[in-house]
Amino acid sequence: MARAVTNPRLHERLLRASGVRIDRAGATLLLKLVAGGDALRVTDLADLLGVDAPTVTRKVQQLEREELVGRRVDPDDRRAVRVCLTPSGRRTIGRIRMARRAWLEGLLMGWSGNDLAALGTLFGRFAEGLDQDLDRDRG
Repeated sequence: MARAVTNPRLHERLLRASGVRIDRAGATLLLKLVAGGDALRVTDLADLLGVDAPTVTRKVQQLEREELVGRRVDPDDRRAVRVCLTPSGRRTIGRIRMARRAWLEGLLMGWSGNDLAALGTLFGRFAEGLDQDLDRDRG
C-alpha cells in the first residue's frame, strides 16, 4: 500500500487533477510544513524529509521564487529562520488535498458503510501498532 500511495504516477495524477504545477519534492515539503505546524527550521524539515539541509535549502529557495513559502526570524533564536507557508502555498496544499480526497472517495465508491467502518477500525489498529512499535525504539 505504501508503494501505491507514494507512486510517482499517482502524484502526477493528483497534480493534474488539482491544477497545481509543483514537483513531488516541493509538494512533500509543503505537506511537511503543514504537518509540522507551518513554521519549521530547515534542519527540522531535513530531518522530517530524510535528506540533508543543503537539499532542503535549495528546494526552499525554489519554493520561495514560486511564492509558496517564505522565511521569518525564529522567535526562540533570532539568528535562525523558520520556513513558513505563504497564502499561495496554503491554497496549493488545499487544492492537492482536495484532489487526493476526491481520488480516495472514487476508490471507495460502492463500498458499504460496514466495509468502510471495518477499514477504518483495522487501519486504526494497524496505525496504533506501528506507533507502539516505534515508541519501543525510543525507550
